[in-house]
Amino acid sequence: MAASVATRRLENVTECSICVGDLTDARVLPCVHTFCLGCIKKWSENKQAGENVSCPICREEFGIPIGGVTALPKNCFIEKLLEVKRLSTTLSQGDVVCDVCCDDEETSGEKVTKKATVYCFDCRRNMCEKCCRHHQKFRLPGSHKLIELNGEMNMDELLLKFPENLCDKHADECIKIYCFDCKEAVCMMCYIKSHNSHSCSDIKEVAEDLGKQMSSSAKKLADKVAECQAVLKDFEAHERSFCNKVAEAKKLICDRAEELKQLIEAHKQSLLEQLFVAKDKQLKQMANVREEIERCQVVVENFIRYCSEVKEKGTTCDIARLAGKLNARSKELLKFNTDYTVTHVIFSSPTEQKDDDLKKLFGSLTTDIHGMQKHHSRLKLFVCG
Repeated sequence: MAASVATRRLENVTECSICVGDLTDARVLPCVHTFCLGCIKKWSENKQAGENVSCPICREEFGIPIGGVTALPKNCFIEKLLEVKRLSTTLSQGDVVCDVCCDDEETSGEKVTKKATVYCFDCRRNMCEKCCRHHQKFRLPGSHKLIELNGEMNMDELLLKFPENLCDKHADECIKIYCFDCKEAVCMMCYIKSHNSHSCSDIKEVAEDLGKQMSSSAKKLADKVAECQAVLKDFEAHERSFCNKVAEAKKLICDRAEELKQLIEAHKQSLLEQLFVAKDKQLKQMANVREEIERCQVVVENFIRYCSEVKEKGTTCDIARLAGKLNARSKELLKFNTDYTVTHVIFSSPTEQKDDDLKKLFGSLTTDIHGMQKHHSRLKLFVCG
């Protein structure tokens, strides 16, 4: 039960927003949104290296790197979460069968049901005791860290047992250093070759400070979510007031029309048309603003959840790798501003009907747009058009 709850909690982070499935070969954009490599390829088809493409979620544009979208950085943190999710699901289903023996079963045709006792992170194989002994005799590249399979382990425990991330450039080197100049987490070989003249520090020492920055940014963004909700509440009050005024004006117009009957029917229709045009225009404007605010709220809430997952489940390496982009993204999201205007609807008629002029006799409708107080919520909306 605990494993299933934890698995559902990860779905928002490990799900591709395009294909709505688990991320495959996850690639992260500059705005920190992550998609399957195949999905982002289809999204940006017919685009060449150097051209700009908008993010499918927040619409922020990014330049396609040299080499195409395949050159976009991998999201190692997401890949690790997916592996933990898969392993946790397997463990929750009961005893796990040895994958190596199953391969032998396909060759020999004999039924094999040996229970797996360990899991190798590099090979991504479940192994029984006998296969594990053979596995350890070989000197294979990589760390080949093993963990004992225990159906009672939850996802958080599995994450702690996962090995530290290895360097993309040096497969046998763990990432242990953080470069302040490049804002990158690197291994010792990278440090020797490219970063030894830069300001660097132990990644474990840096991760704590970077994590605090992420927590501070997440708190500020949480305040912005509350501000979005307040703006929407105020916005809806103005919308209700506007609709009430439209209804009131309609009633006055119709009452006035009934008094004058056929003599003023044509003028009545003209005023109603003017009123409804103003209403449709205002409501469309309000619908667009509401959509943008709600979408921004969703973007910020998803970003907060992502930061929380990185902070709670990421290793020091994950935090060090992602903190720079996440904190930069937080600053962008804090710049949101949204203004909107409300159309004032006023119907007026003369108190004494002495004028023979039909328009003066019936009354007039005012639908001028006055700039209302502007709501500065500091959250940046990514609006196209």
